[in-house]
Amino acid sequence: MRTFITVGSFVLQPVVWLVVLRLWLTSRARIKHERHDFGSAVYSDHYELRHLLTQGIGLGLGLAVLNLCVGFSLPLVWIVIYEILTLITLIILPTTVLPLTLIVVSTGLTLVAKAYITQWPDLQPTGLSWHLVGNQNFFWLVLMVFLLLGHWLANYGGRFNSPRIYAKQRGKRIAGYPWREFLAIPMVTLVPGDWFSSHWAFWPVFNIQGHSFAILIIPLILGLRFTVFRQIPQAVYRRLGKRMLPLAGLAIIGLAWMYFRPQDLIIGLVVLLVGYGLILWQAKRYDARQPFWYSQVDNGVRVLAIRPQTPAVKLELAPGDIILECNQQPVTSETSFYEALLRNPTYCHLRVRDVAGELKVTETAIYSGAPHEIGIVLFRDQEG
Repeated sequence: MRTFITVGSFVLQPVVWLVVLRLWLTSRARIKHERHDFGSAVYSDHYELRHLLTQGIGLGLGLAVLNLCVGFSLPLVWIVIYEILTLITLIILPTTVLPLTLIVVSTGLTLVAKAYITQWPDLQPTGLSWHLVGNQNFFWLVLMVFLLLGHWLANYGGRFNSPRIYAKQRGKRIAGYPWREFLAIPMVTLVPGDWFSSHWAFWPVFNIQGHSFAILIIPLILGLRFTVFRQIPQAVYRRLGKRMLPLAGLAIIGLAWMYFRPQDLIIGLVVLLVGYGLILWQAKRYDARQPFWYSQVDNGVRVLAIRPQTPAVKLELAPGDIILECNQQPVTSETSFYEALLRNPTYCHLRVRDVAGELKVTETAIYSGAPHEIGIVLFRDQEG
């Protein structure tokens, strides 16, 4: 029963429902852009919401085991500040900010509140136990953020390549692949003090070495705003995921350092925040230096995406490939591509050049009399 109460408290938190709303709006905007740019949606389902459940809950279960094993705890004031800042972020900002920024700012404000309440003890809410939360807990939290974000990017980033048409490059349109997903991971934490039990007698509470700790599940926000213009998206996010490991190593060093100099908490967190920002900046700069563009071409038509569960999946095409011929007919536009498909309305034979410049031939059966349902996403012909 108490486990049900704890889980239910997570579902009822406003941040969780606001995350669901923001993801639904993000997904709806993506589908709208896809229909505008390509005539129909590349991914017609709201996969962002599906990932919130499958990936978010899955990562949350692993995090819960780790946190309970190490006795991870956070002060109630930090949790309140963090959720307020998250609500403001989700309401005001067009996209999620760096997830580490929320943690660092919340920690700084918590230390200010702690100092202020220490001077005015009459203002301190009853049932709080500041001294039971060591500063190493905040570095543990940052360590988990780096590990979870790295795993998420390396294993799931770039799987759903939803293109977006941007401004022209030298008279030609270009495409980019934005990442706009974020997760609300259910994070189990211990909250020292008897504030919960004094207000709700039924709340799950543990006694550890004579001190009371309530169990609470809060939403840990993970998100990234990134757009790939000149590389294979999955390779970019896999590389970003691996670059989280050195930051995780620094977080481990900071965690150990807190046992000797806990007063260096904010300095250490800011160093990690700057390091995280530098990694993202370097990734964007590296992408900007690449000579390749997902742009229109004069000789052939550029593949931008493959719709799932369509005949095009069997063609083993990839974003960036250039279709040179279709059914032995040279193609130079979306219209000429579909005209070539009509030469054989039940079969598709393609001659393709991949992003490495290698030529290949691929073929598959298609839906009879419905060439537009083959599932290859191309630049649409410009009107006029």
